[in-house]
Amino acid sequence: MNLRFVSAIGDWIKGSVYETWGWFNQLNYQEWFLLLGIVAALGFLCMRGYGSRGNL
Repeated sequence: MNLRFVSAIGDWIKGSVYETWGWFNQLNYQEWFLLLGIVAALGFLCMRGYGSRGNL
């Protein structure tokens, strides 16, 4: 595998993590609660889906 390709992927991952962290730091109080609600709802739906797998 080409070393430049691996390095480019590593740089992209580092940049993505940095940009995501910056986005989280810019959220205000209301946006944090909105994000918390969305993540909680998705987690609830995910757990509900895993619970129904045994009914197949």
